[in-house]
Amino acid sequence: MSFLDKLKFLFTGAAHDVGASPSAMIPCEEALSVVDDFLEGELPGVSHEQVKAHFDACQRCYPHLHLEEAFRDAIRRAGTGQRAPVGLKLKLMELLAEADA
Repeated sequence: MSFLDKLKFLFTGAAHDVGASPSAMIPCEEALSVVDDFLEGELPGVSHEQVKAHFDACQRCYPHLHLEEAFRDAIRRAGTGQRAPVGLKLKLMELLAEADA
């Protein structure tokens, strides 16, 4: 997508009439609804390139992608090297056994 196409998209929210194929750009709602799948590389029904093109061009949606990436990084960092206490595991096993009874 050219710079001019990106500008047109930013101001209109659509890629039609700028030379891009209709399937090249997806709407904001669709891009935001698949942000988790996009980051995990498991997109149903839409290509990675289409979603990437949207986030590259759309200044309204890019912050959502950036926030999700930062959140995932923080969770990953927080979970490294930490384990639940043994007593917690035993208590959870007891509660699960009681729930099955």
